[in-house]
Amino acid sequence: MPKPPAASTPLCPAPPAAMSPSDPLEQLNHAFRDAYAARREAVLAALGPALAAIDDSLILRLHGQRRVGPARTRRYHELKTLCHVPLAIQAVVGDDGGPLDEPASTRLTELRRHLDAVDDTLATRGFTDDQLARQRRMLAGSRDLLDHVLAAGSTSAVDLVAFLHAQTADIHANIDDAARDQLGTMHATFSAWQQDMSAEDWPRLLVVVASSHMARTGNVASQYFAVALGQTWEGRFQRDDVHAGKRVLTSEGATDEHSAFALLAMHAFDARAANHFFADEARLGRDVLANAAERLLAVMFATRPDPPPDA
Repeated sequence: MPKPPAASTPLCPAPPAAMSPSDPLEQLNHAFRDAYAARREAVLAALGPALAAIDDSLILRLHGQRRVGPARTRRYHELKTLCHVPLAIQAVVGDDGGPLDEPASTRLTELRRHLDAVDDTLATRGFTDDQLARQRRMLAGSRDLLDHVLAAGSTSAVDLVAFLHAQTADIHANIDDAARDQLGTMHATFSAWQQDMSAEDWPRLLVVVASSHMARTGNVASQYFAVALGQTWEGRFQRDDVHAGKRVLTSEGATDEHSAFALLAMHAFDARAANHFFADEARLGRDVLANAAERLLAVMFATRPDPPPDA
């Protein structure tokens, strides 16, 4: 790893970087942002078919109408929540073992109480026989460990690892069933909507998927729509490789319907602007300072970036 070069000038207190609201340059920048937002809304209004996948819902804008359908069912959440129980135990006790402090003991006691309440409801949730047996095994194993830890007032790293490994097969099975629920639900919703799309609608359809940071790479909805729309598909390594022809976008910032569709409009407008300024429609899909930073870092650290794996 290259050693950071010495700073060329000594560090000293610097004035605030942000411009004052009364600064004419800041006022000019504000005017730009207003103009850009207005143009984005105009582009969005004329965008054509657009679909957003946000949490448990799919939202389609088609021919001036808005449709909302399910992307997941309650089963998805039930299966994932039960997978969280072993993780919750690990989060409280840590990995090293040792005596429980009072906050940890309180949390484990509360968790133990929740397990009993959940166990009483399992038979009413409509699980298949295999799923029901699986959830009961996971809860029983968790209860046994909690009872042992709370009685001893301490944890053993060896016992914790053995407990976590014993849950692995059932956790993986729950994950498979949760993915099956989401894919099946999305496919049923989207397939029904496809029947109302014309031959002109289909190639114009754009999709945006709202995602958390940890679920962005390989996102289930992003994978599904990449395949459904005939886009490049990388399976569980799926990333948001933005380019001018990209029809499925993934965003950590799209937290609601308005921001999700605004991202599609921004992508469409930025492609046009980037073509004018950079002769590269995909250029504004990454940091506008990226190329300059790469050149300057090569000089600053006397190194070169690694080429992409597919270069």
